[in-house]
Amino acid sequence: MVAKGAVITHGSNAVRYSSEKDKAEIVKVNHLPENISSSSMWARMVALQMKYKEKLNKHHPLKNNSIRIELSPAKEETVGWTIKDWQELADEFVREFDSVDLSGKTRRDSAKRTNLQNTQYIVSLHHDSKGQILHLHINANRIDMEGNVNDAHYINDRAMIAANTITKRRGWVLAETKRQRNIEQITKTCISVLKNMESFNWNIYQAKVKAEGYTITLKRDKHGKVCGYYIMKGNSRYKSSDIGHSRNLTPSRIEKTWEKLHPEKFSHVEHAAKPEKDGKDYRSSKPASLNYPKEKPVMFHHDIEVGGRHYSVDIPEEIDNVLRNEVKMPENFLWSTIEDVQHTAMLLFAGYINAAIDLADSCGRGGGSPSSDWGKDDNEDEKEWARRCAQMAHNMHNRPIRRYHR
Repeated sequence: MVAKGAVITHGSNAVRYSSEKDKAEIVKVNHLPENISSSSMWARMVALQMKYKEKLNKHHPLKNNSIRIELSPAKEETVGWTIKDWQELADEFVREFDSVDLSGKTRRDSAKRTNLQNTQYIVSLHHDSKGQILHLHINANRIDMEGNVNDAHYINDRAMIAANTITKRRGWVLAETKRQRNIEQITKTCISVLKNMESFNWNIYQAKVKAEGYTITLKRDKHGKVCGYYIMKGNSRYKSSDIGHSRNLTPSRIEKTWEKLHPEKFSHVEHAAKPEKDGKDYRSSKPASLNYPKEKPVMFHHDIEVGGRHYSVDIPEEIDNVLRNEVKMPENFLWSTIEDVQHTAMLLFAGYINAAIDLADSCGRGGGSPSSDWGKDDNEDEKEWARRCAQMAHNMHNRPIRRYHR
């Protein structure tokens, strides 16, 4: 089981996401009324913070006023579970989370324990994007019912220690053991993909890895060159430096790895012997050249689903690189993912403006939208047009979030 913990400033947004995301189920609320809206839940948390305003502001304002925890057991560990089973897991986790003593590590008495059991929080059950892997979201007030601040030093360590304790008690596989198994499996898949590629191409590599059931995201520098990537298996993310052997699947070494898997593609061309002189055979001292296979231009195909309709978008590799490099996650968003923003940019580039707006709306769009005269200028370069689409997509997914600094 994997757990992640953090303190955040955007508690309102987190509570809304936790309780209102598609297919979300409320598992439990603590020190909050049941059957009230997410905005009402957060309003009650803020009201409690205001009640203890003087106590909280005694030393410095409480900026990070919310705790967010994600708890992800393995799929096979939760087969046949009911809501009651998830409630029991949430209660067990909160007890273990509170009991973790980090005072020695932090040298702070406040880190000896937390008090989530006497804190307002909401627990929601989420499905992943494929609707198969279940995980819990716990969103809690930063202060307990007496106005004491829950210590957040090394909060992610606290969450993982609690998760590992439960994992051992229940006889589940430890996260680190599962991680190593996943790395081995992903490595085998990537090597198999490389073996089946006629020539190395990042878009083809990405498409073939996706076809194996993984999510792979490429990171490009300002020149469009791939400088990193990561692969998702379930809710776990693995960087290119994590997988493979001796970093042989990282961007700087993966093409060499492909070459080693295809020795038949590279025939050494011997240089012709020069005429003998003084009985000696003078041959070129230069190394033999390699005949590399020539790559054909690649068109990258995207099948984007919006509201039950499918939009086919074919983009030249060069433009696809620009869109992926330029698109960035908005600072404030509700349900958007980086893939949602990228797809919005691609739809804009291909002229599907209404579909782009519908996609942004489905993610809780709070930003702007294209004007009635939106479109490519007559003399505009394709790359510049792609960059404008990326910026517009970013704006469409960006939400103005009210932040509390108490």
